Amino acid sequence: MNKVKYFALVALMLGSATTFAGKDSSFHIQNAVRVGYDDNIYQSREGNQQESAFITDIINISGKMAFSSRSELTYFWQPEFRYRFDADPEFISFQDLYARLSHAVSQRTFLEVSDRFRYQEKDGQSDARAEENQNYFENDLMGALSFTLNALSQIRVGGGYEFRKWDDESYGAGFRNNDYDQYKADGSYIREIRPNTTHLMAGVNYVDHEYNGDRGGYDSTSLFGGVDHNFNPNMLGTARLGYSLSNVDGATGSQDADAPYLQAGLEYNPTDRTSVNGSLGYSLYLSENTIYNAQDRFNVGIGVKHDLTGKISISAALSYIFSAYDGAYAQAGAPGDAEEDFISLSLRGSYQINRNNFLDLGYEFTQRATDSVFLQEYNRNRFDFGWRLRL
Repeated sequence: MNKVKYFALVALMLGSATTFAGKDSSFHIQNAVRVGYDDNIYQSREGNQQESAFITDIINISGKMAFSSRSELTYFWQPEFRYRFDADPEFISFQDLYARLSHAVSQRTFLEVSDRFRYQEKDGQSDARAEENQNYFENDLMGALSFTLNALSQIRVGGGYEFRKWDDESYGAGFRNNDYDQYKADGSYIREIRPNTTHLMAGVNYVDHEYNGDRGGYDSTSLFGGVDHNFNPNMLGTARLGYSLSNVDGATGSQDADAPYLQAGLEYNPTDRTSVNGSLGYSLYLSENTIYNAQDRFNVGIGVKHDLTGKISISAALSYIFSAYDGAYAQAGAPGDAEEDFISLSLRGSYQINRNNFLDLGYEFTQRATDSVFLQEYNRNRFDFGWRLRL
């Protein structure tokens, strides 16, 4: 099925679901038109940058549908249409579609199925060819069952399938094919220690990641313990700590890649006008380039949003990713070990003209640095100004 037919089918499904949902549904729409400037539209090395002004239109449709007292559908659809004055192609479009169905099978069993489809530009760490098509589509299907054992304990099991395919079929062709399939499974036991305050858990995650062609991939099993804790009504923290037992395919065969596993997050709302969130992680992760089959990745991120007044709000987000590539993870040649730093900073301000209309101003900076001649370094700055309608 081609992408146009896929989008049409999804839109029809959502529209049909809205009809059946009746009065127990909510529907929100937002449209943002932005004019901006990008100083490195192809994410190229210094000296080869191509700059361009652009106009983009981003539509956001979201809502919930209650089919019954036991079933609910949450959905989100965001198409984007962008025209770049000095680029080839000049016109590009993207899609971001998400749907989650929640259903109470019984008083003790709860089912959740979700699917996310994206059609977008390459990620910041990818090495797609600069002047050629850099877009790909990606689909992530997940399902989970939760079983309540008693008033304090529950078991959760789940699994999923994710794939990615690039428009440019020659990008990493043959043994460097960058399309992939990924199979996931997980299970956990959750125990409430303090009512509405602290939950402890123990679990296992499994990932089987395979690039298309003869490139190979990796598989990883992570054993972990964790805690979710409400410090107070305004602060929630989560942490998962464990160890991953992994094997990564390389040019000389499968390599052991055992390593610690860490995931942590924090949500803090000190006032009604301010929110802060943070994340921290370390794990074996898929490679975003055609040289290595996996990376040891450390990531940290923080986001802040604050309403200066009833009409003016500002937000900022900063993320940093450090990637270490073992030479044994390489699937061809002898590139050796490599390290990579990726930084992303975004700033956005908004002024509310009236109930439905807003003026937005934004800036985004990305930088990729590496000690390897096989990976691509670049800096990128984007500015935009626009009008947003919220209904």
